[in-house]
Amino acid sequence: MVRTSGIKIAMDRNQKLEAKYGLFTAISMVIGQVIGSGIFFKVDDVLLATEGNILAGFLGFVIVGISVVFAGISMANYAELLPKDGGILSYVNYRFGETASFFVGWMYMSLFYPVLTAVLFTVSGIYIAHLLAEFMNFEPTFLHFTLIGFVNLLIFFVINIFRPRSSGIFQQMTTVLKVLPLILIASLGILSLFKGDVNQINSFSQVGNGVQSKSFILLVAASFIPISFAFDGWYIATQISSEIKNSRKNLPKALIIGTVSVMFIYIAYYLGIVFRMSGSEIINLKDTYITEFARKFASNSGALLMQLFIIISVLGTSNGLLLATIRVPFQFANLEKSKKFLNLNKVDEKTKMPVNSAVFGTAVIVFYIILYYLTNTSPYFTERNFDISAIPIVFIYLVNGGLFVGLFQLFKKNVFPGNRFFKSAMAVIAVLGNIIVLFGTASAPNGIAYFGVNLLFILGGFLLMRKN
Repeated sequence: MVRTSGIKIAMDRNQKLEAKYGLFTAISMVIGQVIGSGIFFKVDDVLLATEGNILAGFLGFVIVGISVVFAGISMANYAELLPKDGGILSYVNYRFGETASFFVGWMYMSLFYPVLTAVLFTVSGIYIAHLLAEFMNFEPTFLHFTLIGFVNLLIFFVINIFRPRSSGIFQQMTTVLKVLPLILIASLGILSLFKGDVNQINSFSQVGNGVQSKSFILLVAASFIPISFAFDGWYIATQISSEIKNSRKNLPKALIIGTVSVMFIYIAYYLGIVFRMSGSEIINLKDTYITEFARKFASNSGALLMQLFIIISVLGTSNGLLLATIRVPFQFANLEKSKKFLNLNKVDEKTKMPVNSAVFGTAVIVFYIILYYLTNTSPYFTERNFDISAIPIVFIYLVNGGLFVGLFQLFKKNVFPGNRFFKSAMAVIAVLGNIIVLFGTASAPNGIAYFGVNLLFILGGFLLMRKN
């Protein structure tokens, strides 16, 4: 049932509360939440999925990028209609009711945010360990990555609890630093193309890495999982809608401009990399490919500087996700159907922070850090290229897809201003984009398992709701 009465009053009231961010800041939030770490450590996974076929990877970036842009355009309808905090959770509640919002909140708390946060803190350990290895004589292992990631998590946990303002300042500082290395790398690679420095093995005339076991279409589809991870996070800016000036206009603009900007930056970055390094070389180097890329242009000093940029960027994104993860249990416990779950909605009088929620969220992150370590060291999982970071991506595409489908009934009721035909066309493309990405995920190795894990967690949420 669609609820429209009282919306305008609520919108106006919310817009008068703490509205302090302008359009530029809102755009920066969209770009800053997307660009962080995924693009740096997923390019090798993209080429592994495409069996070294750089053209398939390029088309994967284009297809996923376009789907994200149209998703941003379609999500802008909800942002315009509901300019209040809560983001996707409030959109789901408005369109599908409290039961649906309960399940989304449950998945946010138990799977989505903690998995992504665990993966990114571990990734921070990867780059810090390799930086230390430049000065110390040791070979980094996944145990080093995990332990460093765990220490980073504890440090930022303490900062967020006792110095939340410092955490916010750090978040702002990292936003610009995220974009600089991407633009630099894109420029170097594309400049090489114009100068004629691109080797034939790096060009689209040599698109494959030996004999490929899959058709070209399936190779493109297989790239959707890691690419979708790199693009994830564009919708997080919707959670602070009420703090954006003239949110009804500026947030939709930010979603559209931000997603378009990220798409072009990512495509340029990918081309910049593959014009200078072959697919097989990137696959063999794994997450350190970016360091060696920098070393080609600026020797060891360039490699070290690039590592520092990436570490700061990854930690910035990790901290941003931690900010969400430690607050999501608090928000979930406040839902009507959650019955103050585990007393997670309690706010500490001294710190003015939801400490119970923060401790619970951090504990779940630690669990997934351990699980991520096991899936990257156990032969059973490594031989199958199982990637737990793909699991929450399946969830968010299902949720977003449901919201986009839900738009059509609202269009029929003329809930939104503007051209109904144009808005409907944008939503159709957004739905098709989601379907294509989900199909690619399902057809990829372990794809069905990723869907299955999401189903198990949904069943867990169902049992919890029945208990409450």
